Amino acid sequence: MVATLPGQINWKSMSDEEDLKPFRSSTILLTLHKFTMDQAVPKITREGNSREGFFQSIEYKGWRIISKKAAICNSAEMDSIQTDIGIPPPEMVFGNSEVLLKNEDFELSFKAYDALRMVDTSSNSSEHIKVAYADDWSRKSAANHTDVKDVIKPYDWTYSTEYQGTCAASFTAAEEPKIDIERLKKPEPILFYDENILYEDELADNGTAMLSIRLRVMPSCFLVLQRFFLRVDDVLFRINDTRIYHEFGTSYVVREYTSKEAPYQYIRKIMGHGDVSLLNDANWIGSKLPEPPQTFVREHVRLKR
Repeated sequence: MVATLPGQINWKSMSDEEDLKPFRSSTILLTLHKFTMDQAVPKITREGNSREGFFQSIEYKGWRIISKKAAICNSAEMDSIQTDIGIPPPEMVFGNSEVLLKNEDFELSFKAYDALRMVDTSSNSSEHIKVAYADDWSRKSAANHTDVKDVIKPYDWTYSTEYQGTCAASFTAAEEPKIDIERLKKPEPILFYDENILYEDELADNGTAMLSIRLRVMPSCFLVLQRFFLRVDDVLFRINDTRIYHEFGTSYVVREYTSKEAPYQYIRKIMGHGDVSLLNDANWIGSKLPEPPQTFVREHVRLKR
């Protein structure tokens, strides 16, 4: 079992492939679950098309949780991103996709544009990885990776972001409440599940950077994971996770943010002669990155009711 900080989720229960299979059958699980007279019955909506995007939502116990999947941005939208944000956008941006959590007095959303606005554009931002992993970077540059010079640009070309959602309410640092790991371990029907990609880039064939979201709603709570996954070949792996958790009937929304990274060779040694496709598996990489994370922050918002 992967070690976790006190109060930190082992996300394997949500992200491992064998565990995701039943989540993808959320409609069936919902049908099989028998709601008693004192339980709220969720209202689920699914609509849309490939041109305008697919929209699905759940209304449950005073909350509405929405996941919209839209097509990749067109050239005009990509030009607009570059003008507004000041950097060339990733190869694939799903700028019209969104995940939204809301009730009467709280709203939090996850959007590609807002995440990209937090990419470092300082004058030396492109040098950060070279400095932190100088030896690895030198070996990479010398090992017939002549195109690596094309990646050095006056912004963080890895599109790393510490984005934790867009919310008007102020989160406050606090040790309590925590994400209830034990509750999440209990078998519960999945009322609603979805996955969404906000942006992705192959870093000029030097790796991959992806910002994605997974969410699930159970009868007792909901859980959202936004994950930024970075692989720079022969240099490093990095994962920035934001988790949003709420137990229905309580007055708090909890947010936990973690950032972990390790040299590329650290993971290769763990993998040994195993399946190299694991290097593209963010869930597997996340389970192998060293603990504790370089950054761990727990915050909450108190709801009015």
